[in-house]
Amino acid sequence: MESASPVPLPHSTGSENPDLYPVTREMLHEQIFTILKRNLMMGRFAPGQKLPLRWLAKSLGTSAMPVRDALQRLESIGCLVSTPARTMMVPVLSVKEQQDISRLRVLLESEAVAAAATARSEQQLATLASCCADIRRSADTADLDLFLEANYRFHMEIAEASGISFIASLLEPLWMRIGPLVRMSTPDHAHILRSVGFHEKVYDAIIARNAEAARIAITADIIESNMPIAAEE
Repeated sequence: MESASPVPLPHSTGSENPDLYPVTREMLHEQIFTILKRNLMMGRFAPGQKLPLRWLAKSLGTSAMPVRDALQRLESIGCLVSTPARTMMVPVLSVKEQQDISRLRVLLESEAVAAAATARSEQQLATLASCCADIRRSADTADLDLFLEANYRFHMEIAEASGISFIASLLEPLWMRIGPLVRMSTPDHAHILRSVGFHEKVYDAIIARNAEAARIAITADIIESNMPIAAEE
């Protein structure tokens, strides 16, 4: 099978500014989708929060069309829902749905961390160490945004380090659902400290190439750090 043609690189002539190719509509649509997806996974939107099209377009500095496309893609995979007024909203999950997400995360992430314990690179270890340091710093400074971002990065880096094909694409829809719940729970200092301990145990197991210890630690993190939140009546 013939390999795909390489993407042409911008031309540069030393001290002159390089010729950059313009952003295509497809690239813009994908960028906006990625931004919204990451904001969901990192808990920057809350359950039940409405995401008005005009507000998002203004915040992103773009027209409504690529934002509408991204919102519809997120709705198609169940990570957003449409209200009767046709405004997209972050779904409010039942306790059972939250528990089911945790069960699925345990299945997938325990496999990922076991593989990462033997497949990880030194650079990936350094990234995981940085995430652990940020989580600890978030506990010391009560910085919820830092905690949410570092927590997300830690788990996604393990998925990457596992080398398992498609694992990130399977985990992302789960994280897009669970991320807003972490924001809603407003983790206190004690909760974040427990999370520090879980993440450091996972990290230590990966360093030691101890797949079973890594499985146990990440399972404890998922189950004990994500207590179901009852939806308001």
